Amino acid sequence: MKKLGAKGMKVLKTCHLIFAMTWAVGVMAMAVINLIEAQSGDELYMSLFVNRFIDDALVIPGAILTVITAIIYGVSSNWGFFKHRWIIVKWIVSVAVIIVGTFYFSPKLDRCIEIADQTRDAALSNTELISNAQISLYGSFFQAGILIALVVISVFKPWKKKKSV
Repeated sequence: MKKLGAKGMKVLKTCHLIFAMTWAVGVMAMAVINLIEAQSGDELYMSLFVNRFIDDALVIPGAILTVITAIIYGVSSNWGFFKHRWIIVKWIVSVAVIIVGTFYFSPKLDRCIEIADQTRDAALSNTELISNAQISLYGSFFQAGILIALVVISVFKPWKKKKSV
């Protein structure tokens, strides 16, 4: 694939940053919403529903588009995929966050929504929902922290190859 010029790289970098920001802000919004203590089954259902909406509208597209722009970055720039340890770490951690979110947290959220929808006020004392909600609370803050750490890694680029003297 042809390497991008300076202007193309700036556009790609801008898109990549916007998509990464969308992903991170979405996860942080979900974390904050998870702090809300519902006073009724309807409030609980709505907060879970809003979490699902944020996941579908911000987190999932942000994560997918971040990965797509990262692939384009790797192919069309000199950064590559395996040239620097910090890039490898970002790939491993990003893919891990996506896999855990998709196959662990998302089904828990869907189950909570189902329980809250079917049982309303009784959902406030449902042990499965309470357990899943606690896991989601801690998980969303943990994922938000990881995504912030990935931004820090991108800025500081630790573990760079040493220049030969």
